[in-house]
Amino acid sequence: MSRLRVLLIAGVAVPILYFSTVIASSFAYPGYSHLTQYASELGMAGTRSAIWFNGGIFVTGLAAIAASAGIYVAARNENGGRLWPALATVSLALFGVGLLFGALFPMPDPRHGGFGLGMGLHLTPFFLAIALRRAEGRRRLVRYLVITAVVMLGFLAVMMGVGGLVTSANVGLFQRVYALASFSWIGIASYAFLTGRGGRSAPYRM
Repeated sequence: MSRLRVLLIAGVAVPILYFSTVIASSFAYPGYSHLTQYASELGMAGTRSAIWFNGGIFVTGLAAIAASAGIYVAARNENGGRLWPALATVSLALFGVGLLFGALFPMPDPRHGGFGLGMGLHLTPFFLAIALRRAEGRRRLVRYLVITAVVMLGFLAVMMGVGGLVTSANVGLFQRVYALASFSWIGIASYAFLTGRGGRSAPYRM
């Protein structure tokens, strides 16, 4: 198996790792509510779920960093140039680093947010879409990436209070939907690269 395939498989694993971590660790937190509580509360010091949540998030961060390298090579191999694949890679890698911070410094440590390193993720699908805009057989993927980026930015605004939609009674639900948009595209794009153009086997170099 080539190194590139390993990196892209890590990308496919990112959303699986994240959501399985959240779901599995919640069973170790008596009374936890996915509707009203943030996911990060599962990792707070003193909770039985902390070791499971923080461990899973750490692995997810490593997978995201690996995926960023795979996506760079795959996009370059599809004539994506250098700039846009590089921007996609850097922003995704920083998101992975942000996850590592979140795992190593649980709430309420101020370093839990990773100093905002992950915020660039909201533009990563745009960068990748631009990189692939002329790639053969990638029209649907490009369209999906653009829509995903718009949805992510919209949910970011909502989570920051725009529209007053998020309340203490539903913040967990909104965060889960926000995470679904933010994590899923990494797995879908990585899988698309794994399967190659138009579903054919990918002749990628690495």
